[in-house]
Amino acid sequence: MKRLAILFVGLLALMVFAESVSIPVIAGQVEVPVVLQMGTLSEMIPEDFEPDWTSLKVLVEGKEVPFQIEDVDGNKRVSAPDYLVFIAKGKSEIVVQDTSSKAVVYPKAFDVVKDTKEWIIKAVDGTIEAVVNDHGLVQVTRFGNVKAKLVDEIGIARVSGWYNSTYYVDGKLGDHHEETSGAFRVVSLKVLDPGPVAVGIIAVLKSEKFNGLRQELITHVFKNGDILVDNKFVFETYADMMKVQTMVTRPIIPAFDDTLHILPVFRRLVWADQLNITPYEYWLQRNAVTLVNNMPYIVFPAGNSMKPLWWGATYIFASMERWRSNFSPKGNVGIAEILPEIPVIPADYKKWLDGDTWVYESLEFRDGVFKWMPGEFDAYPSTTGVYSMKVEDMPNRYKAGDVVQHVRLFSLYNAKTVEEAVKFIEAKSESFRNLKIGE
Repeated sequence: MKRLAILFVGLLALMVFAESVSIPVIAGQVEVPVVLQMGTLSEMIPEDFEPDWTSLKVLVEGKEVPFQIEDVDGNKRVSAPDYLVFIAKGKSEIVVQDTSSKAVVYPKAFDVVKDTKEWIIKAVDGTIEAVVNDHGLVQVTRFGNVKAKLVDEIGIARVSGWYNSTYYVDGKLGDHHEETSGAFRVVSLKVLDPGPVAVGIIAVLKSEKFNGLRQELITHVFKNGDILVDNKFVFETYADMMKVQTMVTRPIIPAFDDTLHILPVFRRLVWADQLNITPYEYWLQRNAVTLVNNMPYIVFPAGNSMKPLWWGATYIFASMERWRSNFSPKGNVGIAEILPEIPVIPADYKKWLDGDTWVYESLEFRDGVFKWMPGEFDAYPSTTGVYSMKVEDMPNRYKAGDVVQHVRLFSLYNAKTVEEAVKFIEAKSESFRNLKIGE
């Protein structure tokens, strides 16, 4: 009897001192990446609960899965700036107890080697390889059985504006300049220790020309071919900007000359508005509409300008949609850019043009602010007067403390046909947009 009493007390002690908290993570039925700052995770835990991070586990549909905690600040302990990284789908949860536990050690998924000014990243199983340059920009050189330059300069910025503007003092814009991240000064660059799920790259870059313009680029290359980009433009002083864009260059093409550009039909396209037709009709006139599951998608050769109404870009002043992709049927490989949410299109045309739009030009996916308003806006009655053609009225004007942020998922995938590619990306994008943590 005494022995039973002691056993009961022991069990009671476990119940008291081994409490746990579960943070729900909900996604769709296709794997999507999760990068969560530990400070944000801590805020989801009740104030009266003291977590012991050695006990942390990630469960996906009831099964423990590999995860990693990245030591971002290098203090060799879990702290607010660090990242919890894993791959989720369906119903998942982050579980942590208030008592210590022997942490599960998962084998790392990548090897990283520093080579002069760049880092070579190779998956241990050989499924993905990438190169990180001296500005923290990623180039993918292998995915699955395809060994080629499949996408380059992931997260590179393109900015332009009036770098010595005194507009609010004397109404003068000064001199115009355009550059990309390649011209920025590297403030700091870290390729974090690889874990069982991903490799993280954190770059802080600063423009020498645009005083006070800083780019904070966080990129994670996942073992399943997902590349999650969190790109922030931080303004430390006043700036008159004409372009503030996040890009990737050479997606799939020129590695494969049959590469197609695929995306859902735009909700708004300036050229279609000027012709008083719908974006669907605009692309139908160019024989660039394909039906998948009775839904229309824009599909055309990725290297073809497709007879734009004006300008040299294949499309410009176009609404950002849920995804777009370049895909090679010959290579059975593609890369999709997926947005975390579908942006609202303001009814006010000027307000829409002041925000982020999509450009496809020079084999580049470009997202962001583009403010060069050509005279063609006033050449068509439908868009006459929607925006001032005075150059001094065009820039977006940022003040100290303003932040422009682009979170994008670039997902490498294999498919045999356009239909198969579209079905995969639709499922992937829905899962990414449905990702919710702690709700």
